[in-house]
Amino acid sequence: MVGKARIFAGLFLICIVLPSLASAFVDHLPEVGQVNDNNDVPIHVSTVAHFSEKQVKEAMIRRAKAVHDLWANFGNNDKDDVAKEDAAPVTPTPVDSTPTTTPVDPTPTPVDPTPNPGPVNPVPADPTPNPVPANNVPAGYPGATQGPPVAMGYGGAPITQNPSDQQTVPEQAGAAQNHPTPEEIKEQRKHAGLQVGFYDSTCPNAEKIIKDGMNRAFGNDSSMAAPIGRLLFHDCFVNGCDASILLDKTPSGARVEKLAPTNGATIRGFELIDEIKAELEAECPGIVSCSDLLVYLSRDAFVVSGVPYYDVPGGRRDGMESLEANVIGNLPLPDNTVDKMIDLFKKKGLTEEDLVVLIGAHSIGVAHCFSFRYRVDNPVKATMVDPRLAGVMKFTCTTPMSTLAFDTTTQYKMDSVYYKQLSGKRALLESDALLNEDPRTKDFIQKFGDDENGWFIKFGKAMNKLTSIQVLTGDQGQIRKQCRFVN
Repeated sequence: MVGKARIFAGLFLICIVLPSLASAFVDHLPEVGQVNDNNDVPIHVSTVAHFSEKQVKEAMIRRAKAVHDLWANFGNNDKDDVAKEDAAPVTPTPVDSTPTTTPVDPTPTPVDPTPNPGPVNPVPADPTPNPVPANNVPAGYPGATQGPPVAMGYGGAPITQNPSDQQTVPEQAGAAQNHPTPEEIKEQRKHAGLQVGFYDSTCPNAEKIIKDGMNRAFGNDSSMAAPIGRLLFHDCFVNGCDASILLDKTPSGARVEKLAPTNGATIRGFELIDEIKAELEAECPGIVSCSDLLVYLSRDAFVVSGVPYYDVPGGRRDGMESLEANVIGNLPLPDNTVDKMIDLFKKKGLTEEDLVVLIGAHSIGVAHCFSFRYRVDNPVKATMVDPRLAGVMKFTCTTPMSTLAFDTTTQYKMDSVYYKQLSGKRALLESDALLNEDPRTKDFIQKFGDDENGWFIKFGKAMNKLTSIQVLTGDQGQIRKQCRFVN
């Protein structure tokens, strides 16, 4: 009884007291995606002067730890375990802190603030911004009033990780590499005109500059891996891998992809790309495209999170148009059926197995509550959710924009644990959970859950297929000087 009393006291503290204190703190901050009094462009939390970035990160870390402790204690219904709790305090599951071979330099390398002529401007104000419902529930979800739902992509908007769980992208010479076979490389060149080592003669340090940039970012904020993969997925699935999602504006003046409801406040990483692009332009002006930069950076983001190094072909060029209208219908959504997802992936040249392989990227990052909270409120859908996870969902989701890790055990590590969670009804997103119910995809989930190394190999190959979708090569498109603007 004492153990149960402690658990409920802890739940009261985490779910009632802390959210109230957090609410008082957050009330001073505009919600991500909130429209200001002048109905101008959305305001980002980082622009608020009331609180420092350090204060915001510390609050997020405390929130993440509270949820982790809640998850560790919530499902402990076994009487023997409760008896043990009466004798000794509960110890939360530690975050994986496997030592790595290449330490991260904690001091970020300063970047020349003016490497290229002309400022890097923020997203320009638009006279008709996407309307945001008063309750901040994204359109298309329960409680919202307008527009399409937000796409799932990879990872979501991550939170700050414990710095102890860090590693760096290994050097190519010493890494375990999964090289594409000659047949795969031949097919890539035939289909897309891409090749491994594309910049070996024109900008030999290109991939190293990009890798070092990812390592710096991960060392300072290890939540950066998931949003980079998400950016890539949202770019390639809409209009091909042409870096159109990075554009702030285009010559046509039309609203760009990053302003779409399915992107908006749920994507980030643009500043890191600006920083690395400036370094590349200083090293070899006009050589490395923004689309290749995003592809290489995504590879390095997954590698720094635990995926073995794999070669990536280069040679993509940058698109000159970006249209918000192109986003609708081209991205998977959290409540999609398996039929819908398979159809969407097949249109991009990806198989059912590729779908399951790539969904493993949900091993890192978080999901917003608006994308999954409805599941536990629906009696039928709730049967597909582990009761312990359902409890954590309810207690965590104090607002639609609250977040919960896809994988609460190894949140910042790419591994096969996520597939085992899918098998145990512990998927946040309904679309992920349905993959474990469909005979066309269920066996793949079981296979990758049991064979992590096999999944790693498949992941590198599937990523190279993904990043070959509708690419521009040769004299198509251009090589942007700044990734936010066409030349």
